[in-house]
Amino acid sequence: MPVFILTVGSYGYSFWLILSTLVILLTSLSLGHLHYSSNLINITYHKKGNVDNELLKIQGANYTYILIQILLGVILSFTPVLSLVSSFPAGYIRVHQAGIGFFLLLVGKIFFQYSSLFVLRLFEPVGRINTTLKYQAIGDMFEFLTILVTVFTTRSIFYTCIAVFVSNVIYSVVIILYVSKNVPFKLVLKKSNFPESYRFIKNSFSLNASFLIEKVYETGLNLIIVRVFNTTLLPVFTTSRVLTNIFYRICTVMVIPLFPDIQKKFALNEYGYVVNKIKIFWSILSLFIIVCVTIGLPLLPYIYSLWTGDKLTFNLQIVCFLFMAISFQNFGMIINEFFKKTNFSKQILILNIIKSVVTVTAIVLFGRINYLPGLGIALLLGELLCLLYSIYVFRSIFKNKITIKVLINYLLPVVLFCISLLIYLWLLNYWVFLLSNLVIIIFCNYKSNNFKNIKKSLKL
Repeated sequence: MPVFILTVGSYGYSFWLILSTLVILLTSLSLGHLHYSSNLINITYHKKGNVDNELLKIQGANYTYILIQILLGVILSFTPVLSLVSSFPAGYIRVHQAGIGFFLLLVGKIFFQYSSLFVLRLFEPVGRINTTLKYQAIGDMFEFLTILVTVFTTRSIFYTCIAVFVSNVIYSVVIILYVSKNVPFKLVLKKSNFPESYRFIKNSFSLNASFLIEKVYETGLNLIIVRVFNTTLLPVFTTSRVLTNIFYRICTVMVIPLFPDIQKKFALNEYGYVVNKIKIFWSILSLFIIVCVTIGLPLLPYIYSLWTGDKLTFNLQIVCFLFMAISFQNFGMIINEFFKKTNFSKQILILNIIKSVVTVTAIVLFGRINYLPGLGIALLLGELLCLLYSIYVFRSIFKNKITIKVLINYLLPVVLFCISLLIYLWLLNYWVFLLSNLVIIIFCNYKSNNFKNIKKSLKL
């Protein structure tokens, strides 16, 4: 976020990133549990219509996780502990009152996550996923504007943490009251079945662990980069990742609304419907990413410069390798989302272990030789191996519904696009890059009949 660099400097921005990373990791302790709970309520509601027993167990588990997260937050908020974990000097932490700020930021995020990822998703079983997405987007925007306005006006990380805490608590209270009045079943807030809740925690453990590992991969890398490279590189990498991750966020918005229907069809053993939906998504996705990156790549240095206020150096190699990683990640995203939404906990856990171990190992190795583009290559390797495994598992579930030939046809544009990016890094010739991508779009989409699938999707 450029406003941080302009107001608190790149060092202060690095510190904010580390605080945010620690908060995300702690809140991730219950992230998979919240998804597992929402999936269970959705499936149970379609099968039985009554979810009161499930809510009793789930709410007890929710309270347990919240208590654990707050206790861990208290421990981490002590200056010596926070200094050790963050790699920032204890004196800097004391001066900026970072311990208190961190704890308030954590508590606000805990309530925000509970209301956004569990309470709001209670609309999904009754077919109101648009309501869920609308208020989740409002919550994210409210938090974003709070951070933006506070850091710009106060130039203080401490006051920004306080503002985020206040805004998240207000948002959570409003959402809980609103949902309680607009869903056909009670949102239990006081009464809980704790013995059953602990058994429920055990059942959701695999998915919960997989989400935690995924968050370590997504944000915990910041802690590793600070240690194996240096503090000043973190804003460069994070800003590059934010710019390339825009495509991942857009694709997420495209895919999430599909899943209440996919969950239902999968529960009814209508596997052909599920596979066709995924193939249509692949058709749109490959075309979307290739076109957008081809048009936008020459503009990125200028966007990066404007975004960072010329305070950070643009690294083309990191950005191009991140685009390759995003291409593979987006292709596998709908498969991974299918695993999450249907509670294939073991598969998600293995996927995230593969991705995290490969990526972290590669970052450490590249850090030893101080090869900065290795950050992008590390993410690319992790995403590629993760995708190969997810495709293997996906085929084993649907068997004859999707063949190797079909998978190759849909994956080929992504592979060729990555090769095109490598050629661009070698030649630094945009016209060759443009021409090669035009050939990829025309040849691959014609070969796999993707244009027909895209036209079909526009009619749905």
